[in-house]
Amino acid sequence: MSLASPASVLPSPVRTDPLARMLAWAGHGAFTVAATLLVVLHLDPDWGGGKDPVTAMLSEYALTPGHWAWALALTLTSAGSVAVLVSLRRTGVLAGAAAPAWLAVWCVAIALVAVFSKDPQGGAVSLTGKLHLYATGVSCAALPVAGLVLARTHRAHPSWHRFARWSRWLALTSVPFFLPFIVPFAVHVLLSRGFPTPATGLVERIMAGLELALLALLGGWAHHASRPTVHTGHPAEISQADQREQVVP
Repeated sequence: MSLASPASVLPSPVRTDPLARMLAWAGHGAFTVAATLLVVLHLDPDWGGGKDPVTAMLSEYALTPGHWAWALALTLTSAGSVAVLVSLRRTGVLAGAAAPAWLAVWCVAIALVAVFSKDPQGGAVSLTGKLHLYATGVSCAALPVAGLVLARTHRAHPSWHRFARWSRWLALTSVPFFLPFIVPFAVHVLLSRGFPTPATGLVERIMAGLELALLALLGGWAHHASRPTVHTGHPAEISQADQREQVVP
């Protein structure tokens, strides 16, 4: 057995994954509709109840006449994230276990936020409200962590390093905005007491915008990775299957 010569390895055949590309487009569509619904909730007082974007939490839209739009936006975000996850996995971007696990946690957590509404301000604490709080806390951290893991994995990839750099930038930028939610969440769980955060609504909205931007980037990454390409033979572009095919008698 001997390794094939460079001439027989470069370039490798054109490869494409139509299903991965379709899933990437589906994810983009879901994120676009979700973002549109959120904008409408902010602009239409009949739907959004005229909530103050500086002080009111996003989850308070679940208690307004447009509660269905809020639930639909979260459901679409979760479904679109699942589509992008599968697309990234099929194209080899989601390699290993850490990044897929964190992205899956995000998908589940954001779906739970849609299912379990927060308790009304000043009302009694319910099991539904607690589940909403826990799911929100987990979702705040899960997506940025997934973005950081992906960025580290592919930071030197010849075709994906730009996506990795932007993924890292968006994930790190979101950290100062999700910490005001993680810290009060931890205090609430450990000490069963509140922890005041100034301009909570504004901070949460900036964080949500950064997370939607990261999701859009991941969707674009999945679409790019699913396009027909001729591999150059760079080690980072050769999968284990390719390597086995390069071994000839």
